Amino acid sequence: MNETRNHSRVVRVAFQTLGCRLNQYDTEVMKSRLPHDLQCRIVSWDEIADVYIINSCTVTGKADQKCRKIARQVRRRNADAKIVVTGCYAQAQPEVLEAMPELDGVIGITERDEIHQWLPRLLIEQDKLVEVSQFSKRLEFRSHTISDFDGRTRALVKIQDGCDLRCTYCLIWKARGPGRSRSVENIIEQIAVFERQGFREIVLTGVHMGSYGRDIGWLPGLIGLVDRVARLFPDMRFRLSSIHPNEVGEDLLRLFVLHANLRPYLHLSMQSGSDSVLRRMRRPYNASEVEAAVRAAADLHPYFGIGADVIVGFPEETVDEFEQTRRMIDQAPFSYLHVFRYSPRPGTKAAALQDVHTEIVTERSAVLRTLSLRKRRAFETRLIGSEHEAIVETDRSVPGRCHATTGHYASVLVPGHWEPGAMVQVRPNGFLNGILVADEVRVLPISQTAGAES
Repeated sequence: MNETRNHSRVVRVAFQTLGCRLNQYDTEVMKSRLPHDLQCRIVSWDEIADVYIINSCTVTGKADQKCRKIARQVRRRNADAKIVVTGCYAQAQPEVLEAMPELDGVIGITERDEIHQWLPRLLIEQDKLVEVSQFSKRLEFRSHTISDFDGRTRALVKIQDGCDLRCTYCLIWKARGPGRSRSVENIIEQIAVFERQGFREIVLTGVHMGSYGRDIGWLPGLIGLVDRVARLFPDMRFRLSSIHPNEVGEDLLRLFVLHANLRPYLHLSMQSGSDSVLRRMRRPYNASEVEAAVRAAADLHPYFGIGADVIVGFPEETVDEFEQTRRMIDQAPFSYLHVFRYSPRPGTKAAALQDVHTEIVTERSAVLRTLSLRKRRAFETRLIGSEHEAIVETDRSVPGRCHATTGHYASVLVPGHWEPGAMVQVRPNGFLNGILVADEVRVLPISQTAGAES
């Protein structure tokens, strides 16, 4: 009898997730769909496993490099294991991964969820298993309800996947396919499962969340979806993942006024504050729209958290263009930035443009990171002395304290040892080693969470 058919054999499977929140959700889907006819046991990445699965990211060249490095490290550690790369890198550049001798499998986005089918084949086949199909033009969202979100204090719910934009620097349209929306009914079902499991905060996530509903003809769109789930689950806290600035309009902002369980926080996929750079990127908005969205959100709430992604060193970025971005960020009420160095992606239009010198990119990145630190410190200082709701995350390297995250996405250290996922009310009173700290903390029962945010 082939040993993969021997039910007494335990197949140890380890997962490593690289990149965005979507990948985190997709990894949980894979875990939930492991084949029932094998005795699969999920182990940590550092343990000895029979199969190692890397759910990859390809947003930058550094992400690609990291994936290859991890695969080689695992091969050196365990010569007999099966090593698989799936996810965005596998979908966008399968030929690169297929050429790696360390790998036993390359699995595309469409095939990834069918782990119950390809994993048994991987275990018995001697040749490299490569299953990467191209996306069809009319692709539907494949809904898989999961029952848990391993090791996390908040659960992610993927409401949308893929993108129909063709930004000149981006490969995501190729890696994740056309935009497609999950049905409202299935989203509600998934949230209900997580609520029964005890989760008290949900992050709604997608590649292009602002496009939600267009492909399935659901006219209320993202605004209608958020309004509906916020009403159906009044004791659940909801947070939106990144959204385009031009999609932050009055209707969306009104939801933050209507629903106390919608976190006062937005993260904008901004990329630049220069109109000419945004045009070269082929982004669907201008700098004025970015600033208007930020100010409108900040006006809603005295502690509204606003983050943004910024790409530094986009091809042909001039001194004046960078200064336009820096000045706009400095003047607008952002609370933090995620600063990324531009990374040329193969086959994109931006890759054919003239690169900015590496030293200049390094200098500009340092300027924006320093600005981000100043913005974050100013925002967190404003929180001192008032009460804010927070969710406990994990222990930190500060004796006797845990790390918690407020509704506006500020990190705060709280005294004692709390169960991860506990909802608490904190009153920050200063900083400890540069981190906001609150010595006054009280637990919030479920019935008191709605409306508790200051």
